[in-house]
This record gives sequence, structure tokens and C-alpha cells, in this order.
Amino acid sequence: MSDFVVFGTRPDNAIYLPDVPFSVRFNCKDGGGGLFIGGSDPQHRRTNPEDKIDINIIKVSKWFGSLGKTHNVLWIQFFFIPAPGVAPEILPKNTVCVGYLKKQSIANLFNTVQTAMNCGEPALGIFTLGFNKESGAAGSYYTVSFNWRERQADEELQQLELIKAFIESYRDRLVDLEGTRELVCVDGWSVEQIQALLVEVKQEVYLEEPPALPERKQRRLSGSR
Repeated sequence: MSDFVVFGTRPDNAIYLPDVPFSVRFNCKDGGGGLFIGGSDPQHRRTNPEDKIDINIIKVSKWFGSLGKTHNVLWIQFFFIPAPGVAPEILPKNTVCVGYLKKQSIANLFNTVQTAMNCGEPALGIFTLGFNKESGAAGSYYTVSFNWRERQADEELQQLELIKAFIESYRDRLVDLEGTRELVCVDGWSVEQIQALLVEVKQEVYLEEPPALPERKQRRLSGSR
């Protein structure tokens, strides 16, 4: 039975790209911050808000549209690989994962990127992913936070060589068909083009479901007929 293989095998000393990238949800509201796999219920939790996870970011792109319960916003899609110190019970070793950021979490990532650029290409280092607790009008929520550092351990340097070899061969295969079903890629779009898309989406929403008039205004209109 040792030769019986259904789902393939993960290589021992190489980066592994599954047929469907390992999808990670950054839960910032339902149940508190943390990494969730497969849903937002407690059984899907892999980390707690105070946990820190080291990752290698290997691709970033911009998308617009709807994902989960959030509709018609800008998203950052990023593919990443867990760093050597991440427990396999949290994220599978040397495996390509994909996740999506929105709103303030996007700013958190790119603020870190701009600082890291003082040391060169940020992707050559390690990003540490965590969660910040925030307060808003609707109550507390979390944003995804990022820190950056240069590689230190021999395992991290060796993994970088694996990543470089992987990118050379598989760069064009970093896609997530399931996650982008209701998204449109806006890489390379100008600010004006994105703003025009926002206006168009708002107009379509208005035509499909016009906003309700305040009660006082409704009475005034009905009395004028």
C-alpha cells in the first residue's frame, strides 16, 4: 500500500504549491483576531490575537470586489510561505498559502514595507504577522499587523534559496480561482480608474436597491401629491 497515492506528496526539501493554495482567513471581527482555516467558528481557529507568526511574502496584488461578508472594497491578495519556526499544526511547512487584507490592515502592511525598504527588498526578509485590537463606533475589532526583520537563522537563509528556486519556476501559477470569483484585479490601475469603478459600483447598488427615505421626508412627499 506504500505506492497508493491519491493527493500527491509534499516534497521534503522544496516549496510546495498545492492545486488549491492553502487558504488562510485573518479573522478581525467574528470571535476575535487570529488565523482561521475553513471558517469563522471557534473550531476553525489556529492562533489567538496575541500570537505572532513569521512568514515569507512571495506575491502581492490588488483586487476590488466582494469576499465573504464584505462587499465592494479594495483587497490586497498576498501569497506567503510559513517561516521555519511556525508549527505545522498552524500552517503546513514550506507550503504556499494565500490570504486577503482590507482597509486598515492594508495600510499596516505597506507602512511596514516602506520602512523595510531602507534595508533593500522586503521580500528577502521575514514578516511577522499579528493582530492589533482597535476600537470603533460598532465596538472592538482587530486589524492585521506586520513587523519586518532580516533573516537570522540558518534555516531561514536556506529557505530563502528554496523560495528563489520556486519563484523562478512557478511565479505564473500563483493564482487563487476560488477566492477571486467576485473580484477584479486592479494591478496597474490609476487612482482615477479605481475611483471611477467605485462610482460605477455605487450607482449599480442604488439602482438595484434604492435607499429608504427618512420617515419625515416620506410623509412630506405623500402629502404633496
